Formats: sequence, structure tokens, C-alpha cells
Amino acid sequence: MKKIIYGGLLIALAALAVLFFVLDPAEHVFFPRCIFHSLSGWYCPGCGSQRAIHSLLHLNITGVVQNNILFLPAVLVIFYHYTHPILNKKLNWRLPNILYLKNTPWVIFGIILLFWVLRNLTVYPFSVLAPG
Repeated sequence: MKKIIYGGLLIALAALAVLFFVLDPAEHVFFPRCIFHSLSGWYCPGCGSQRAIHSLLHLNITGVVQNNILFLPAVLVIFYHYTHPILNKKLNWRLPNILYLKNTPWVIFGIILLFWVLRNLTVYPFSVLAPG
């Protein structure tokens, strides 16, 4: 049963990747818009992530950074989460996973909150954080 669920998730993930590769979220109304931005006019921490996925699949790192600069560290954290146990097992390491330390969720929450506030400021260095 577990293999069927994992297989289904892998197929769904591959289908989403193909969809995001083929269709540009900036040009198609098929993709949902951010409800928070639609209601308030402010950018949430996830605004621009769909366009960032499209850019990443096209290996356009500049486009990823322009749409959501926090997207790259998030991808790296997810990559670390899945490769850390594999490396520990294959290389016989005993390194702790920093994602499971006591303060890590608070640090990540603080970074996301700070990013949320700063990307809505209209002053020059922070206005670059806004998507697009």
C-alpha cells in the first residue's frame, strides 16, 4: 500500500512539474492567484512561487530570484532534509539533522516573517524583494 501511495505521489509530482514547465503561471489564468494579495494588496511570503517554479524548471535562476528570493533557500532546505539521512547511512556518518534542533522552527519562522514584512516596503533595497 505504501508503494502505491508513493508511486501516486511521484506521478502527481511529475505531472505538476510538466504542467509548470509547459505553462507559464504569469500568462495563464489556470493557475490560482494569491488570495492574500488579492484581498490586501500586500505580498505574502509565497507570492511569486509559482512563477519561480516555472523559472527553476527552465533553469532560469535569475527569474527564480526575481519572483521569490526565498524560494531557492526553501528548495535547498528540502533537498537537505531528504539527502541528510541518505548520506548519514551511506557514508556511515552520525551527523545530527539541523532541521530537528529545538530552535530551528523559530529561526525559519523568523526569517519568513522578516521576509514578509521587508518585501512589502517600498523603499529601494527592500522593493527588490517584491515579485516580478
